[in-house]
Amino acid sequence: MLLLNAVSRQYYIAFLFFLICQGMFGQNPPKKNFLPNDFFVLREATGRIIDTMDLGYYRAIGVTKAWQLTTGSPKVLVGLSDARVDPEQKDFAGKTRVLRAVDFQNGHGMGVAAIAVAQGDNDFGIPGVCYDCSLVTTNYGNPNLEMLVELADAGAKVINCSWVSSIATKRGQEVIDDLLGRGVVVVAGAGNQNWNENKGQKKYYPASYDGVISVSSVMYQHQNWQDALKYEESGKPYVENMWGMVGRTAEINLKKAEPEFRIYPQSTATLNSEVDLLAPTVGVMRYSQWVTQGILSYNTYQGTSTAAPMVTGTIGLMFSLRPELRADEVETILKLTAKNIDHIEANAPFKGYYGAGMLQSGAALELVSSLYDAEGVSVIKDQKFSRWTQKLTAFNRAVILKDIQFTEQSVFTLRARKQIILKPGTRLAPNNKKGIKLSIDRGLNLIP
Repeated sequence: MLLLNAVSRQYYIAFLFFLICQGMFGQNPPKKNFLPNDFFVLREATGRIIDTMDLGYYRAIGVTKAWQLTTGSPKVLVGLSDARVDPEQKDFAGKTRVLRAVDFQNGHGMGVAAIAVAQGDNDFGIPGVCYDCSLVTTNYGNPNLEMLVELADAGAKVINCSWVSSIATKRGQEVIDDLLGRGVVVVAGAGNQNWNENKGQKKYYPASYDGVISVSSVMYQHQNWQDALKYEESGKPYVENMWGMVGRTAEINLKKAEPEFRIYPQSTATLNSEVDLLAPTVGVMRYSQWVTQGILSYNTYQGTSTAAPMVTGTIGLMFSLRPELRADEVETILKLTAKNIDHIEANAPFKGYYGAGMLQSGAALELVSSLYDAEGVSVIKDQKFSRWTQKLTAFNRAVILKDIQFTEQSVFTLRARKQIILKPGTRLAPNNKKGIKLSIDRGLNLIP
C-alpha cells in the first residue's frame, strides 16, 4: 500500500479530480459565467486598448449562454467561402488554412470569419461565436458550388457563404444534397434586397437551395420603444433597432394609447419563403472597418453577410459539444430553439417570409446537450410551425413538448429512446394526417 503524507495526499486528490474532469468533459469545462477578455474592450496587437466595445448582440442570441457549455473545439473545422482572411493576423493565426488565394474585398472575409471563429480570450480583436474552432477558407461565387466541395474535402463540418447569386443550377442543388449526406451543413446569407424591391418573391442562391440554412436580418437592441425613439429632420418620430423587428427602422404612431409601429419595408434585408432563421446585423461591430481603418464602428445596414456567420459559429459550437450530432437534424434543432417573433404586430406583413425567428445559440446548445445525454430531459416549447419537414432523434431519458404547434404543411418526426411527453399547449394538427410521427425506439444508443 502506498503511504502518502498530508501534502502528497492533497496533490493526489487534486490529480484524481483532474482525471475525473477529463473523463467527463474531454477537456476542462468553461468556467461559470466566464467571458473572454476581448468581449468588452478592443485591443490592437500591442495590447493597447483602442476603445470599449458593445457586443450586446451576443447576449441577445444567447452566445454567452452557449459559452457556458463550450467555446468550440480546434478539431471542428469551419469552412468559409468568401474574400481573403489573413492567416497571420492574431485572431486567425495558428488555426487557419487557406486553400485558394482570393481578393481582400475591403476586409469582407475578415469580418465574416471574425463573427464565426475569431480567437477569443487573446487580448485582441473580438471573440467569434465558436472562437476555439479552426478555419479553412477558399474562394466564392461559383454557381455550381464546387468550392464548397473543396472545403468539405478539407474537413469542414459547417460552411458559411456570405454572398449571393441570382443563378440556381441543378449541379448546385446536387452539391448541397451530397454535402448534407456527408455530414456537412451549409449556411448562407439570404441577400440584401429590401421588401420594397422584392415583395418576398426574389430568391438568391446558395441560400435558397433545399438543405441550405438561409439567414436574414433581425433587430436585437431595444426592448423599450422609448430607448429606440429617434426623430427625422422634419420632426417625424421613428424607432430604430427594436428587438424582434425584421426591419431596421419603423414608423411610430404616438397618438395611440399604446404606440403602433409600421416597419419601413426599405429597412429590411431579403425576406422570402426560403428564409429559415434570423440573426442580428444592425449594431454589430464592423470588424472589416477595424482591419482596414483601425477604428471601432458598428453596422448601420441590415446586410445578411453579418447574420449568416452567427448561425455558422453556433453550428460549430454544436458539433464541438457533440461531434456525433446528426447534420441533417441541425436545422431542426436551430428552428425548434429559435425565438418566435410572430407576436410582434409590426412583423405581421412579413409573416411566412422570416423563418422560425431569431437564432438562440444558448438554447440550441442546451437542446443538443440534453438530447445526447442518456439521463437528459429535453423541453421543446414556445414555437409555432405551419411548414417545413423536420426530424429529431433523442437518445435521452425524455422529450417534453410544451406550448408548441405543428399545423398546416408541417411534417415532424421525433424518434426517442424512452419517453415523449405532451404537455398543455401542444397542438399536432397538420393538414396531412401522416405529417406527425412520434415513436419510441428502445434500441437507440448513443454513438461512441
